[in-house]
Amino acid sequence: MWVLALVLIALVLAACGDSPSPRPAAELRPAADRHARNDCSQQSGADFPRAFEDPANFVVGPLVLVGGAYTDPATVREFGGNKFPLLVRAGHRVTIAVARGARAYARLAYGPFPEGEIKLRDAYTSASFIACRRGKSVSRADGREVTFWSGFVLTRRRVCLPLDIAIDGAPARRLGLALGKRC
Repeated sequence: MWVLALVLIALVLAACGDSPSPRPAAELRPAADRHARNDCSQQSGADFPRAFEDPANFVVGPLVLVGGAYTDPATVREFGGNKFPLLVRAGHRVTIAVARGARAYARLAYGPFPEGEIKLRDAYTSASFIACRRGKSVSRADGREVTFWSGFVLTRRRVCLPLDIAIDGAPARRLGLALGKRC
């Protein structure tokens, strides 16, 4: 009996010794608020016919998220969000922030990142997009100059993602981005 008890105690102690210690609560919280600044020097180039008219796009004033009107649940599940070309008409400035309550499960991946897969904790809670001045953009939408940045909206769940969008310094408007769930 003593031998069995000693063996069980040894097994429990060995198992406890090999397991990682619990992570502090601070490590379990999402990363601190992070902001990306995107300007003309980081633009990509492409043409986007009907970008401001296409009902499949998420359009707010001079801003377009191409294909952003609705992302199906399967895409959100498979990729953890969706990739959206982001366009801003020449001469405008747009700031997008994920609403504070959604930052634990959704972030923006527009801006400088190392090569490889981007994790939610590494992405941005907000980003500003400063379009090129007229004559400097290499992209067009509906025959007009736009600045185009490639990026991704990450999410851990299907959601009507609340975004605060400020255009040209005006107060932000809260709008929902349909990521696997209609708004």
